[in-house]
Amino acid sequence: MNKNLNITEPLRTKLTQEDWGSMEWLIDETLSAGAGMSVAVMTVKMGEVAPPHSHPNCHEFIYLMQGTIEQILNNQKRVLMAGDSVFIPAGTVHGTRNLGAEDARLLL
Repeated sequence: MNKNLNITEPLRTKLTQEDWGSMEWLIDETLSAGAGMSVAVMTVKMGEVAPPHSHPNCHEFIYLMQGTIEQILNNQKRVLMAGDSVFIPAGTVHGTRNLGAEDARLLL
């Protein structure tokens, strides 16, 4: 049985720290074998940049929960504010710059 679906036990998460902030993984293959997806809360510290990267085998959806960011998609830049979202097709180079006066929190 998938332990993350067992409501009698707390959700297991995995926190990874980066120079620019952190990723709290809510579900991925290491937390729930066979999940076939990943969901995380990403925190980008004030003034920091999560460097450009791409995912050749999956799309990404970002919902900005807190803060103001500049989302870089290939060579285009788009400013997002809390409540905004963006869909990133597989293979698209993307990165996140925190433009705000607080840590930015994104649901991926």
